Amino acid sequence: MVAGTALAGTVSAMGGWIHEVRAAESGHGFMAASSSMSDDGPDSHRKRVPGLQGICALCEVTGGGEKVYGIAVEYDVDIDPAGLTRDTYSTAVFPAAKGFFAGMPQEPDKNDTTAAAQPRSVVAIYTNAGPALRADRKSIAGRYVITEFQHDPDLSLPTTDSDRVTVTQDRDVKTAGGAVYAASRTVRSNAGHHGNSVVIRGVDAWEQNHWWWDDTRSAWLEYSIYLPKSFLMKGGENKAYPLVLAVTHSGTSYDGTCAQTLTEQCIATIWSLPEEQDRHECVVVTPRYERTTMNDYWEHTADVENTYRLVESLLRNTWNYGNPNLDDRKDKVLKIDPKKVYCTGWSMGAMTSLWLMAKHPETFAAGLIIAGQQRPEDVATLADQKLLIITGTEDNKATPWNEKCIPVWERNGGRVTRPSERLDPALIFPVDDQKKLTAQVDGYLGQGGNITFLTFEGVDHMGSARKFFYIKAARDWLFSQVKA
Repeated sequence: MVAGTALAGTVSAMGGWIHEVRAAESGHGFMAASSSMSDDGPDSHRKRVPGLQGICALCEVTGGGEKVYGIAVEYDVDIDPAGLTRDTYSTAVFPAAKGFFAGMPQEPDKNDTTAAAQPRSVVAIYTNAGPALRADRKSIAGRYVITEFQHDPDLSLPTTDSDRVTVTQDRDVKTAGGAVYAASRTVRSNAGHHGNSVVIRGVDAWEQNHWWWDDTRSAWLEYSIYLPKSFLMKGGENKAYPLVLAVTHSGTSYDGTCAQTLTEQCIATIWSLPEEQDRHECVVVTPRYERTTMNDYWEHTADVENTYRLVESLLRNTWNYGNPNLDDRKDKVLKIDPKKVYCTGWSMGAMTSLWLMAKHPETFAAGLIIAGQQRPEDVATLADQKLLIITGTEDNKATPWNEKCIPVWERNGGRVTRPSERLDPALIFPVDDQKKLTAQVDGYLGQGGNITFLTFEGVDHMGSARKFFYIKAARDWLFSQVKA
């Protein structure tokens, strides 16, 4: 992908890319996908031949990392869905490389595996106009056949998937025009010359590899940004949007990439999911750090303040770096609502969020702090700010350190709601059945404290990242806060 461009999730991702199974090129999925999905590849001008054109892994970023939820099979013309059955294709997913654990520092490339592809059962099959899952699983006119897999309702389970997949067409497929494409024993892969062909729901629309810079200080910071759909429509530049600064953790630093900050945890990308944007439309920004920005000794790098400078630059309403080669972005200046600037993060990202809010209390309307801590005397100014802090009982850093902050905040006039009840993490999943949890969280948030500190039973530090961003009541609370 060209730096700074966005990828639409429903464009032809696979035209001209037909390959038998072979080792994938190196590179993590999102960047690799971006390359192979480009319209300017070596096969882009090749004349289409009738039949199967290529396949694409359909993925989603969860608390446990990126998971393969299906495969899109592209043909040259629309397909008749009437003849499709769940055994029309044999589908398989290569497991992630040994030692890969999403979000851990210096992890191996998940696609660098010698293990065989593992069969994956198809639970739904339908046609679509683009390479994307449909919530209703119903066919619409299109040349893409979607083979959808089972989704585990517990989105916190760690992924075991790479983003390399295979498909074999075991049965005849009929086109909408009546032609028949015969079954074949050929095993086709999504591996291409430029990486794997992958579509990631809610992620492909992000613009990666932007840079904030300050020539007077010789300082810079790399970041990715999600621009709301309405901004990209006609007149979108006339609207002021809420801003979510989502700071990821140290595991995506060091040798990490912008793609890893977006695909290895849901910390940033949960805010850009279509259903979340429908409820809370906003701009989302996530920095990509080259090192740990804040450690357990309370030391921090210049990137912490540079992160604030990035937010400050967006608040000037002069940001006009949306790719000028794309018609829906060029000649538009992004506007941010100064009363609706929010901060969130996990672990190092949560520590950074607390620090930024403490040092710049005039900026943020509220913060959602997941398993982060600070030295009490450094964050006394948070006493009159709006915070929702969530930790687990098995987190021996974030939970006790926030306990130490409570008296400091209270001495400085803060109203802290700290219930003795420990909440049940089993109430988080499935995400569409949080009625009891919502009532509990809303109850505590409604007790009048400007700081609410909740803890879940039996959750450790790593588990908090995988689980707590899915608490709908927490996300709703964040967007309900408005700076006075």
